[in-house]
Amino acid sequence: MCKKKKINDLRDFDSFFELVNYFDTEEKCVQHLAQIRWNGKAQCPYCEHDHVYELKGKTRRWKCAECRQQFSVRVGTIFEDSKISLRKWFFAIYIATAHKKGISSHQLSRDLGVTQKTAWFMLQRIRLAFAPEDIQLTDEVEIDETFVGGKEKNKHESKRKPGTQGRSTKTKTPVLGIIQRDGKVFAVPVVDTKGKTILPIIRSKVEAGSKVYTDEFLTYRALGKDFEHSFVRHSADQYVDGEVHTNSMESFWALFKRGITGIYHHTSSKHLHFYVNEFTFRFNNREMSEGLRFDVYLANTNNKGITYKELINKEEAK
Repeated sequence: MCKKKKINDLRDFDSFFELVNYFDTEEKCVQHLAQIRWNGKAQCPYCEHDHVYELKGKTRRWKCAECRQQFSVRVGTIFEDSKISLRKWFFAIYIATAHKKGISSHQLSRDLGVTQKTAWFMLQRIRLAFAPEDIQLTDEVEIDETFVGGKEKNKHESKRKPGTQGRSTKTKTPVLGIIQRDGKVFAVPVVDTKGKTILPIIRSKVEAGSKVYTDEFLTYRALGKDFEHSFVRHSADQYVDGEVHTNSMESFWALFKRGITGIYHHTSSKHLHFYVNEFTFRFNNREMSEGLRFDVYLANTNNKGITYKELINKEEAK
């Protein structure tokens, strides 16, 4: 007979089934979020004072002795002003942080029993807490860029725009990627791939003197002033020259592109940074268990959710 697994906290969870079984009440979700957020001692989200006391009632609320404001555990987080239960939020977050290529709003709406519009809004709020870490990369670092959107070959010949191939940004948005071998990645959408745009970003994220590997793109030639720079010539079908290659960065792009084209199908340039941050978060925390990754995410939710109107800004949700 199989011995039943004892679950003490979320870090022991290794499946979505266990998560659903444990968080069977809203109160359990409130307690867990409070523990993750405040580590046992509540703090006022309005004035950050820690002299607060818990109020009596059916739902857990606190009151600050300094500013006299009342608050719940949701205030000051992505869950604030949301009528959706924390149980559904927790289930959505677990799925979004566990699935390597993400989950579409259409699929999430079916999984949670909410409308597609609600599911899209939830996912966009969830992505707010995927903000990139302030990391410094060193030792051996690969740098590359990719372009999102503007697949002219998929359009009818009469609708194709001229001059949109290669590194053109007429119909595509460039994303700069920097990865430390066997380490973390930093990726960010940029307006173009000119030196004045991407070189300051690289210098701010890579420690001076590090070994830097790129392709032969002319803009990267300036990196030799600050780094030990080597490159491969992709245009000549050269992809590896000893230790010189960008295969680690290419692997991240492959995962990112499969998610964008296979799961989300379309991302507007306005919201692209949300998706880039999402894939970066999962990649940088890939060695964690799914339960621990969920807890790490919850610890970063102290970012008040933006409204639906702010998100769409008169654009239709995709």
